[in-house]
Amino acid sequence: MRNTQGVLIVLFAGLCATANAADAPMQPGLWGMNIQGETHVDPNLTVPMQREMKICVKPGQKPETVVIPAEGKQCTSSHSTLADGKTQWTFHCDMPGAKVTQTGTFTTSPETFDSHWTITNVMASGMTTTTTTQVTGKRLGSDCGNLK
Repeated sequence: MRNTQGVLIVLFAGLCATANAADAPMQPGLWGMNIQGETHVDPNLTVPMQREMKICVKPGQKPETVVIPAEGKQCTSSHSTLADGKTQWTFHCDMPGAKVTQTGTFTTSPETFDSHWTITNVMASGMTTTTTTQVTGKRLGSDCGNLK
C-alpha cells in the first residue's frame, strides 16, 4: 500500500506545475476530476483505485499541469503530439528509494479532460508495481469557491 501512495504522489504532483502543451486550453474555473485505475503489486494482488476531486484551473494554466508531475532535479520529461491530436508524455523520476516511470496521453477541450497513464514504480528492494489510471474531468463552473 505504501508503494501505491508513492505512485499517487507522483501522479498528482502536477496539479500546480507549469509547462507547455499543444492541447486546447481549459476554461478557468472549478473542474471535477474522476480518477480510476488499479495497481498491480504482484501477480496475485491488484489494488483498485477510485477518487473524485475538484481542482481550480487558473486563467492561462496549461492542460498538462493538471496531471503531470512538476519538473524537478529528480525528474526528466519528454512529450510529443500524436497523429490523433493527443499529447503523449513520458516522465522518469529517480526518487530516494524508487525509480518511477510515468507514460501517458491526454486530450482536452475548453470543457472536458481525458487522460490515460501507466506508472511503473521500481523500489530499491527490487519490488515493482504497475499502476494504470484514467483521469476524466469536466468544467463545473467559473467560480472556484475556496479552492486555490
